[in-house]
Amino acid sequence: MSRYLFLLLLLLAAYPSWAQQTYLVDDFSPSYFGKIYIQDTAEVFSPGWVAIYDKKTKKEVVKVESEELALSLHNGKAQSNIQEVPYGEQSLIISEDFNFDGRLDLAIEDGQNSCYHGPSFQIYLNLPTELKHSQAFTDLAQDYCGMFQVDAKTKRLYTSTKSGCCWHQDSEFIIRNGEPFLVRQVEMDMMRFPFQTTTTTTWSGTRMVQTTSQELYLEDESIRVVCSFQVVGNGKQAVLFTTDNGLMLYYALLRKDGQLEFTYPEFGAETDKFTIQVASGITKLRFANKSAQYTVQQAASGALSIQVKVGGRVVELREQLGTRKGSLQPLLKLKPENLSRI
Repeated sequence: MSRYLFLLLLLLAAYPSWAQQTYLVDDFSPSYFGKIYIQDTAEVFSPGWVAIYDKKTKKEVVKVESEELALSLHNGKAQSNIQEVPYGEQSLIISEDFNFDGRLDLAIEDGQNSCYHGPSFQIYLNLPTELKHSQAFTDLAQDYCGMFQVDAKTKRLYTSTKSGCCWHQDSEFIIRNGEPFLVRQVEMDMMRFPFQTTTTTTWSGTRMVQTTSQELYLEDESIRVVCSFQVVGNGKQAVLFTTDNGLMLYYALLRKDGQLEFTYPEFGAETDKFTIQVASGITKLRFANKSAQYTVQQAASGALSIQVKVGGRVVELREQLGTRKGSLQPLLKLKPENLSRI
């Protein structure tokens, strides 16, 4: 038994040396090579470090330590410059001209600090005399989803980030005075599904200019279009629909270009209600806000129209022949929480 116990202790003592591993990376620069140390190769995320060495002097010039490195091997070797942005594999060493000065710069993974516990990087610019850390470029590789993307033809940098399924942001940068400078940002917010708000911020040359648009997405199993029609004369479209499998009723008016002009109830206005009434073959759906009173009316013939009363003035929106889909009749059977029958 003592012999077997001795062998077991020997194996256990040797295990840590198997798990630790240092990999040479020599495929990214004519001037530098790298080494990657992984403390525990059996783990997806492991403490370790990435070091860069001068090929002529063999001296270490940069070393980045981390509590969480994620290394994928290819035929047992570590490779540089793999960029499956934003959520795929990204090498621990990435070499590219980030500031478009003709020299290859370096991105070195420092852990999993970007969005959704994704890889983050420290950026070193390749100056004529040294590798110099850049906080401005590093911020682009920390505050978004993984490593930023580089377009050498247009000399632009691109980042993306998100929060869940319903908020995304894409940003575009140029290089100004040697650092990234934001020139365009598009934020898509669908927290109010099925309404999407797109906010675009663009550099005009002197200041940032912001524009906002809203769209309506009805292609979802939980949404049912009750009725819709195009308005005579202006090409706008009126739509009545339910969300959450019939739980809530909404009215929306879309511009000719499809952008959302008006919706009821507004976001957060849970107390806003519709009423529906049938009399003499005419069905009337009513709702109101602080500005106006609305009546969606369906005649016995099936024709739809909307009367909008603002103060003492009434504006009628009539359907363009051949554009009507559906009717108000399903609302007599459906039971949205914000609809009551008179």
